[in-house]
Amino acid sequence: MNQRVRVTSPQTRLALRRRSDATRRLSRLSGRPPVDRSAIDLDHAERALHRQRRLAVRTAAALLFALAALLTAAVFTPGRLGWAVLFFAPYPILLALAAIHVRLAERIEAEYLEDR
Repeated sequence: MNQRVRVTSPQTRLALRRRSDATRRLSRLSGRPPVDRSAIDLDHAERALHRQRRLAVRTAAALLFALAALLTAAVFTPGRLGWAVLFFAPYPILLALAAIHVRLAERIEAEYLEDR
């Protein structure tokens, strides 16, 4: 069973490192109970965040490459078939990339939870 982890902004992490009372103020403003500092492992969370950012950049690059390949294929495809390529082909590619991205992002989160 997957367990959800609350991800905070960089400003909140900075406040946690400085040991200020910003987390209590943010928790009070959001209506959530205060976060215990011992429950947050900042180094692991930052590593997971960086890995997910790299994954997002790779996914975006793969999407740009796939769309460029589709445009190239549409240019060299004669007649209305080129329009059909542009109209129908991007959706399965987007669906596949999204599924792969979500699976890999969840794997990163699972590794983060195992390390804790």
